[in-house]
This record gives sequence, C-alpha cells and structure tokens, in this order.
Amino acid sequence: MAVLESIRSKAGTIVLIVIGLALFSFVMQDMFSSGNSIFKGNATAIGEINGKTVDGEEFQRRLTTAEENLKRNQGLSGIDDNTRQQLINQVWNEYLDEYLFNEEMDAAGVQVSADELFDMIQGEDVDPQVKQIPAFQDSATKEFDRNLVLKFIKTQLSEENDPDGIYRDSWADFEESLMLMRRKAKYNNLIKKAVYITNAQAKRDYVNKNQTANINFITKRYDSVADSTISVTDEELKTYYNNHKYEFEQELETRKVDYVVFQVNPSDEDRQNVVEDVVALKEEFQSTPNDTSFLNLNNEKGFQVQTFKPGKLSPQMNDAVFGPEAIIGMVYGPFKEADGIKLIKLRGYTTSSDSVKARHILISTQNVDPVTALAKADSLKNAVSKGADFAELARTFSEDPGSGAQGGDLGWFTEGQMVPEFNDACFNGKVGDLVTVTTQFGAHLINIQEKTSPIAKANVLILSREIEPSSKTIDEFYAKANDFAVNAQNYEAFQKEAKERNIFIVNYDNLRAEDRSINDLGNSRELVQWAFNPEREVNDVSKVFDFDGKYVVAALVGIKEKGFPPYEQLKADLTPLVIRDKKAESFAAEFVKASSGKSDLNAVAAEIGLPVNTSSFTFGSYSVPSAGVEPGLIGKAFAIPTQKISEPIQGRAGAYLIVVSDLQKVEVPEDLAEQKKTLSSSISGRVESTVNTALRKIANVEDKRYKFF
Repeated sequence: MAVLESIRSKAGTIVLIVIGLALFSFVMQDMFSSGNSIFKGNATAIGEINGKTVDGEEFQRRLTTAEENLKRNQGLSGIDDNTRQQLINQVWNEYLDEYLFNEEMDAAGVQVSADELFDMIQGEDVDPQVKQIPAFQDSATKEFDRNLVLKFIKTQLSEENDPDGIYRDSWADFEESLMLMRRKAKYNNLIKKAVYITNAQAKRDYVNKNQTANINFITKRYDSVADSTISVTDEELKTYYNNHKYEFEQELETRKVDYVVFQVNPSDEDRQNVVEDVVALKEEFQSTPNDTSFLNLNNEKGFQVQTFKPGKLSPQMNDAVFGPEAIIGMVYGPFKEADGIKLIKLRGYTTSSDSVKARHILISTQNVDPVTALAKADSLKNAVSKGADFAELARTFSEDPGSGAQGGDLGWFTEGQMVPEFNDACFNGKVGDLVTVTTQFGAHLINIQEKTSPIAKANVLILSREIEPSSKTIDEFYAKANDFAVNAQNYEAFQKEAKERNIFIVNYDNLRAEDRSINDLGNSRELVQWAFNPEREVNDVSKVFDFDGKYVVAALVGIKEKGFPPYEQLKADLTPLVIRDKKAESFAAEFVKASSGKSDLNAVAAEIGLPVNTSSFTFGSYSVPSAGVEPGLIGKAFAIPTQKISEPIQGRAGAYLIVVSDLQKVEVPEDLAEQKKTLSSSISGRVESTVNTALRKIANVEDKRYKFF
C-alpha cells in the first residue's frame, strides 16, 4: 500500500532514481555531512575498539566523503539531523566490523570469493538488494532483469560515461558492502550450525511447557508493612552489595539528571493582539472582490476552499454556516479555536457524497514521461470499456504495489483523503465511471464503484492566525529561566529554587551517551553532551538550554560508570532491597511458627489471618495467576513433594507458603524432531545479537562519539 498511503497523506513525491544508485545510500556505510572539521587538525580519539584507536580526523574524512556521495546520488542539497545520526551510527558500525568482526572472520576462515560476488550481482543467486534496485527491474512487470545489470555495468560504469570515476567508486563501495554482509551472514551461520539439541534437552523443554502445577498458597505482601518500621545498618547494606553487585553491572556508562522546564506559552496580551489583528481584517474580508488575492496575502495557509458536512466544524462555526440565519457571502467570527483565531466566510452549499469506494491502476511517471503514462492509462480504459477485467489489468499493470495486488481496490475513503486531482475525479464522477487523471504519482485509471448518499455540505473560506508567543513573551520566559540558573549554583540550590517557585522537577535516569532526546524535550542532544562532559561533576547545574519553545535548566544527579558501580553510588538503591529481605525473613519466621505441627494450609492461614489462594501454571510460565511475576515460586512448585506444606518462599512481592495439590503427568512423544527444531530455531535466532554483544564486551569498546556529535 506504499503508493496509496502516500496519496492518502498528500505527501511525498516519486523520486526519479538514476541508473540503479537508489539503494546505495542504504547500503553504503561511509556517509555523513560535516562541513568544516570539528577536530581542527588535532588527532582526537573518537573511540577505542579492541585496543585500536578510532582516530577523529579519519572518522571525519569518511563522513565528509560520504556526505558528498549521498547528496550526489540522491540529488540532495543537505541532510537532516535524523539522517545524519543514522549515518554516524553506520560509520561507527563500519569500524566495529573492521576492528572486531573482520579479525574473527579471518580467524574462522570465512571469505567471499570473486565468483560468489559475480553470482550475487548477475549470476544465478542474485542478492535481494540488487533485485530491489528500480533500474534493474522491467518497467512494466517490475521483475528483476539480469540484462539491465549487464547493460548498466557495460555502459554507465564505462570511462566514456563516467570519466571522473564517480559511479565506479560508488559501485565498488556497493560491491564491498554486499561482500561484507554475505561474509557476516556466513560467519553467523557457521555459529548457528554448532547449535545442537539433545534428546534430554528436547524432553525437558516439552515437559516444562506442558506439565501443569496446581497449587494452594498464602502470601504476605511486603507492602503490608511500612518501610519506615524497618531499620537498616550500613554493614547490612555492604553485605548485600558484596553478595549481589553482579546484578548491578553496567554495560554502558549512564547519567541521572533532574531538570525543570519553562514552557514558553503565549500571554493574554499575545492572544488579544492576535484577536485584534483578525478583527481588523474582517471588514476587508467581507468586502473584498477577490477572495483569492486577499487570502493569499493575509492567510497563513493561503487561498483554499474547504468543504464541510454538518458536525465537522466546531460547534460555533457549525452554527454559523448551517444555522437558519446563515447568509452566503457573509464572514463570521472571530472564533477562538484550539489552533488559533479564525474568520470563516460562507461561499455556498453543495450536495455530494461523503465517501467513495473506488479502484485504480497507476502508471508511474518514475520511468516514463507523463504524456506516455496517460496514453497507457487511456489504452487500459479502452480495454476495460471493451470488456477486459479491471482487476486483472490492475494486478498486471498497476505500479501501486499495495492496491495492484488487490485488483486495484482502494476501499472506502472520505473527501480530502486523497491528493486534490484524485479526490475531485472520484467525488465529481458517477458510479461506474472510468476516469483517467494525472497526479504527482503518475497517470491513474479510476473506476468509481460506490458512493454514499449525497448530503448537504458548506463551502467555506477560513482565515486563520496562530496564537504564538511574542518576542516580548519569549524574552520574559528566558529571563525567568536564566534567573533560576543563576541562583541554582548547585543541586541543593536547584531544589530550593524549584520549591520556592513551585516548579516541578523532572527526573531522568539511565541517560546514555548516544541518546538524542530526553522525554518530550525534542532534540535535546546538547543537554546529553553537557551531562557526559568529562569535566562534569555530580551536583553541577547547567546553563539555560533552548529546546523548541522550552527553556530547560538541568542538574547532574548521578554518574554510573561502566562495569560494577561502587558501593556509595548504589547505597540508595540497595536500601529498599535490604528492607525487602528483612521483611521476608520476618514473614518466614512467622510462617514457620504458624505451620509448626500442622499439615493443613487452611489451618495455617487461619492462624495468621491470611486467605488461601489457588493457581495453576507450567514451569515455562512467565507469571503466576493471582500472584504476579514470581520465578522463585514457580521453580519451587516443581521441586517439592505434593500435598505437603513448603518451606517459606521469598518472592518479589511477598513471602509465600504453598502446597502443590497436583502435578499433572505429561506423556512425552517418542518423536521429538519438531521439539528439537523449535528449540534449535529459538536458540539460533539469538546467535547474531549474542555474538555481537559478546564481541563488544570482550573488546572493551569505548564509544566517545558523544563528545563531538
């Protein structure tokens, strides 16, 4: 539905792809824009991988060259921030491949031969990425044509057509990327082939997924006792830290920041000024003999006739144009709407359908000129008029891959969903009409299949002005934010200022160096770089940041280094965990005392004053019904005898006593081939990400890109 979705959003254009280079920007790794070097001639390290330094100037050169490749291949004048960040990541991944995977693949003897590369481009096993290049597809059938590849290589890559070698260099990069991807796929497949599932593993997996434990249990939740009633010593915290610090290992260095936001909103004066500006235009809007010129000059969206059915305008505007006192040619308002102040001029009324069901055949102008495309659409129209099957022609000739596969069916759509030319052809035509029309996407043959019953609609012109903060208001908000930052010289002062000014402090933990944004602050990369500045210390307070209408002042609250955090850094996090354990110990003692000499769980529950619950689950279950996520409880249920009260079990939300009333037997099938296949597939599916993580960990990758990008 790609073309259809573009039509419906009224956005996008069909990009003219030049001789097969459409995919290069996706597969080539060395792309990025930089302008002047950010390293100013100094060999600054941008990271370290496997003991090898990633030199900043070299990184910069690759990015600069790559930007030119991207802009040349796609005809761009610049690159937006999101694309730039993707390209930075791609270049970094190129270094990871070079310094990590290449060595591993060399050691494993994994290579891609010249014959394989030939086969991937023009042989019997052409790579899917080559097949996806539009220049290598038949213009009518969209099927991959190997002859077009040969033609491209012989003509476009010749010295005569490429005297500067620009396309030859790009093609060489493309081939290199194909070889690297094939090589990595071989390497990962080599590891996947080592995955072997034994009969014992398959049996155990089958039992874990199918055997059910039925239990009765009582639980005493930790939140039933206030934390404030439990005292914790420093020695207890240190003991817990030494026994559990492995649980807190940090794979990446992170930061914790608090921040306050000064949201720049229009003042009452700003709103009143906009209202006065609109009111001043009302009389001229009423009397102008040329609505088009007037709106193009005074309206933010220019001249546009809009059609609304009753109920689709705000109540006030709806009453004005559909009410009994509505007069054609009259200007109403101003109206205060969510998106601004508006005047509305009633142009008249029409009667038309609200929705249309249609199908179409698209002849794209991507590879042919509009005249040729329209001529082909007309010939298809003649064929349908003479009895040809529209749906079959759509499946054969339509270049809208979404609707084409469905016989051209677009389903029902309302007025305004499609681009104007397509919309008008459908809503102005009659059921059964065959209409040809040209849009930005190409030539369309449209068959109008059904229309809803006509209803009365109002044709209106709208003059709209957004209510935006004035420069005076913006300056006032900045002054407030700056005054806050000046007075908040440390975190203690930061908290004090926020409390006195009644400003809410937002907490953000686990901020990573590569993050581009924080919560809803938009592109807040500058704040991230501030937090990760090597000279930054805990309790530092920032300057005022400007993030798209939000002035922000931040404080660095915590730094979590890569690896095992020190005790002092975790102390606050450890306290509730030690309190939980002390509660569990106390509850366990209570359970032991109550269950002494008893074999009936109901009797124990009655003495403690807790209800008896029931639940059923398998060993492979994620959670316990009526209890929640309790892996310890699940494991214990399959490890103790039935019909006996268990020992106290420390869970995540509380302490438990259980009785397994029944452990259903499972008949394991003799043929475990399918079980082995499923288990092997599950493990193999994690190979690629697991290998990548393992290699990065042992290589001790230090990523310092945050300093510069």
